[in-house]
Amino acid sequence: MKLRNFAPIGAVLFLLAAIDAKAQWNVAFQDRSKQDLNVVFFVDSRLGWVVGDKGIVHVTQDGGREWLPHNARVDGNISDIFFRNREEGWMITSGAKIYRTQNGGSIWDPVFQFDAAGKRDAPEFYSIVFANKNLGWVVGTHGRILHSNDGGLSWASQESGTQEELVHLKFVNDRQGWIVGDKGIILYTDDGGKNWERQNSSVRSHLYHIEARGKDTAIVVGEEGVILRTSNGGENWERVAVDTKETLVNVGFVGNQGWIVGWNGTILRSGDGGKNWVEQESGTRANLYGLSVAKKEVWVSGAEGFVLKYSGN
Repeated sequence: MKLRNFAPIGAVLFLLAAIDAKAQWNVAFQDRSKQDLNVVFFVDSRLGWVVGDKGIVHVTQDGGREWLPHNARVDGNISDIFFRNREEGWMITSGAKIYRTQNGGSIWDPVFQFDAAGKRDAPEFYSIVFANKNLGWVVGTHGRILHSNDGGLSWASQESGTQEELVHLKFVNDRQGWIVGDKGIILYTDDGGKNWERQNSSVRSHLYHIEARGKDTAIVVGEEGVILRTSNGGENWERVAVDTKETLVNVGFVGNQGWIVGWNGTILRSGDGGKNWVEQESGTRANLYGLSVAKKEVWVSGAEGFVLKYSGN
């Protein structure tokens, strides 16, 4: 696969150094239990959620100035949370359980649990997303894709064509979406998941996250410093060169500004839509998992109960 010609690294370093001159990462919050905080999700500029292992949930209603513990009454480790608006949201937990709230998180109702034949067949769910009020998807182990067309009240399987672990999914609209997972797998649909086509990633690494920037451009991150980028809807995936071999687990954008987080406190930043990346000092060596990128603020969650906030230009 032919890689694009990228800008000279010196010019990129100079540009991002100028951008980051007044920017830094600070610890905004640390959970007392120091459990892993797997996801940070902001519904808008003021309302945000952080979720993690052992059912830990924290919520902020003032833009992250104060994080308050929230008893969601859910069992197990929470692997993902997604809100369509301030009132309607979903969580998935260990044991392949799906919870739903219709009142801003005051009450979380269990709406689905996978009925496995035995412990060996018991799946785990990792990622959940809704393209609109009715259409939702969940992915997990054993190549499993579940789909809902009634707002998450019922779920049915979609054929993935693989038994590999599926880790994260992203839908651009109600028809076009991607899934990434183990052994370099990238799946693509343009018909709402009726058919999933395997795209050629040209890697065998475990892929953890995909962020789509419109119908054509997307970024994928994974283990051993893997960053993949497409500008033609996944017909070709290009490897982006970076100076790290750390496992990268999350990526997010606002405009052309992008961030990637990963193990051992790794944070990378791009100022050109993901063509080039340079490392930022996070101030921690804890593994970082969750990422929420907004117009003015960037939030990261991770191991040891950390929540970091990025402040700067």
